[in-house]
Amino acid sequence: MCKAIAFCVALGLFVVGVVPAVHAQPAAGGTVVTAVPRMMWFAGVYRPADGLPPAPVELATFSIYHEDAGGAAMWQETQNVAIGSGGRFNVLVGSSTSDGLPVELFTAGEPRWLGVRFHRTGEAEQPRVQLSSVPYALKAIDADTLGGRPASAYALADPAALRPSGEVAAVNAAVGAGGATAAAGSSTSTAGTAGHLGMFTDGTNLGDSVAVQFGPRIGIGTATPADYLHIAFNDQFGAFTGLAVQNLSGNVNAASGMLFYDQNGALAQFQGFSNVTHEYRINNIASGGSINFLLGGSSKFAVASNGNIGIGTSAPVSKLQVAGDVTVDGNIGAKYQDVAEWVDAAAPIEAGTVVIVDPASPNRVKAASRAYDTRVAGAVSRQPGLVLGERREDRAMVAQSGRVRVKADARYGAIHIGDLLVTSPTEGYAMKSKPTGAGKKAMHRPGTVLGKALEALPNGRGEILVLLTLQ
Repeated sequence: MCKAIAFCVALGLFVVGVVPAVHAQPAAGGTVVTAVPRMMWFAGVYRPADGLPPAPVELATFSIYHEDAGGAAMWQETQNVAIGSGGRFNVLVGSSTSDGLPVELFTAGEPRWLGVRFHRTGEAEQPRVQLSSVPYALKAIDADTLGGRPASAYALADPAALRPSGEVAAVNAAVGAGGATAAAGSSTSTAGTAGHLGMFTDGTNLGDSVAVQFGPRIGIGTATPADYLHIAFNDQFGAFTGLAVQNLSGNVNAASGMLFYDQNGALAQFQGFSNVTHEYRINNIASGGSINFLLGGSSKFAVASNGNIGIGTSAPVSKLQVAGDVTVDGNIGAKYQDVAEWVDAAAPIEAGTVVIVDPASPNRVKAASRAYDTRVAGAVSRQPGLVLGERREDRAMVAQSGRVRVKADARYGAIHIGDLLVTSPTEGYAMKSKPTGAGKKAMHRPGTVLGKALEALPNGRGEILVLLTLQ
């Protein structure tokens, strides 16, 4: 009986009434094993609300709750209850199933309340009863102790503290000299230096390793680590780097490297080396993150979060921005075929517009508006292959050489491939140049030629490809 009581409390099981009996069952080898069923007796009185006497057998539901009132039931079962004299009844709660009461009901060590509701019409659940422990079952508290003492009271004492001081000094001297830490056949030596992480010096004895713990920092080769992990070594041949990471798998996804996490535990950056492609990869996957290579505290090479690359700047505004001069030993290849320059404009100018030097302001252009204007300065490029100068909202990209799509007006004469083009009376449009003079001496007016037509425009207005050759 005592064993049954102790088992109930160890599970956090509180009972009202008689503690369940212990069943003895023979086990293998003839040993008797006691099994404590997870059930409990409950005794009560039932007086029907309608004033009539109860039946000899009534159907009732038994519920276990967190609280003394309200809340959902943690567990329920329904039984046929035998009613005795005066409405008294005794029920073995949990007997409706082979497993009985779930252990989880009582493992939290919190109070539990039992409610009973008979299924007769108009019946409400009776006031809940708090489950309480059987007095002698409180002895089960000893299950968490050894002889009434916590497990920490039985921690092994430091063997060095049990030795004479002379013996401890001798052992420490042996460890410091790299010698054996105990006599042959002994397995009791645990001597070492404070702060050093231990290592087995042979099959049975402990001594110092090269790793030292200094507060939260670990040092290898140094007793005063300057960071959370500090590796110090002396290698005059450069055969070692201080840290080696190797993934021995040959799988196509195998890589070795380092992971970096942010303060919230989210993976922010990966640096690694692929075993198969031998690619070294730096991947910053943090939202809004960038990659920045600094030297002397200033950015030398940066990849912004939008993919722009900066050399000499950490905030590039284009796909490639270089803060400084660029030397090219080879060729510069570009998809488009013209060279343009950012030039101040009197007003916003559309791509393809023929422009002239603005006589009202120095170093400024505006749309051409008269024929054979010697102030012709080029045409506004839509996507130049090379653009010079500094971009501003009040500037236009004016091309002076290369192939550019230009607005043209054929109402002043059909344009054929190879025709020379000049400014026209239509604002911003080019037209076919007509030579002046008589006979073979006819010539085009100097200083007015914009370029040569590379496409024909038989009539009307449109855009054609022009080889800009200002003359």
